Amino acid sequence: MSLESLDWTAILRFPLEWAALALFAAACITWERAGASGLGVEGCAAAAAIGLVLGYEWTGSYPLAVLIGAGGAVAFAAISGILLQLLRPDHAVGTFCLSLVPICGLGLLMRAGPYQLLQAATPPGIVRGTVLEGTASEELLMNPVLWSAPVVVALAAWTLWQTPFGLRLRAFGEAPSLRLPGARAGAYRFTGLVLGALWAVPGAALLLSAHRASPPMGVTYLALACVIASRWSLALSILLAAGPALLRAARPAVEGTGYELGLETAPYLLALLYLMLLSRRALRMPETARTRVDPDVL
Repeated sequence: MSLESLDWTAILRFPLEWAALALFAAACITWERAGASGLGVEGCAAAAAIGLVLGYEWTGSYPLAVLIGAGGAVAFAAISGILLQLLRPDHAVGTFCLSLVPICGLGLLMRAGPYQLLQAATPPGIVRGTVLEGTASEELLMNPVLWSAPVVVALAAWTLWQTPFGLRLRAFGEAPSLRLPGARAGAYRFTGLVLGALWAVPGAALLLSAHRASPPMGVTYLALACVIASRWSLALSILLAAGPALLRAARPAVEGTGYELGLETAPYLLALLYLMLLSRRALRMPETARTRVDPDVL
């Protein structure tokens, strides 16, 4: 089968993939600024996906399912924050290991299906009754979760860089020994983890909508790679995320062909290329005392 004969309408899902990666990038930066590791965002996304699937199965209401999914993500963030504070492991190792719990839970859940959320002819949550009903554009243009993605990303950026809370969160995350009168570092970091979990919820909802046959895992690692390669710039990380998003959107077009495996691995190879070419200065050895605690100059 030639590339010219393939059905490339699947690439219309590019905005869904890009929006999900942008949301995960905002969550990764928030977790990093809270003094944890962006690796924990994968656990947030998996916990949110579990809540969405089971919430819709139990209630039949998509808004309630979203709330349950948000509760699952927040619960994971809260448990992770408490365990990281009490046990004081390496944050990267600790958040990665904790994320394995909801990831495995999501894998087991998918094997026990089918579920209403993943079997409906039209994904729940889409605005119905419009002139686009039944067309390929309906899932994209009539998706309130997609509409909310730019607002959520803008809210995350505003919270981190334009509010007193964000200033203190970044200060505590960058300098663990910092002490400010009237401000508890632990409370700020804990709140940052919860906010990061909430930013990841609509990203998980978008991925479930776009990949109902097999909800993907590991997508947040693509977002984290873009964040690191951008040197912790949210705007630049979103731009970099366009590449993996485009490759992921094109993947359904080649299912059942010899190109499937190559396109499956292509987003991760591109993320690796980002890290190799763009993150050298971001990961250089500290040259001064300040660079040991300030990610802005890493």
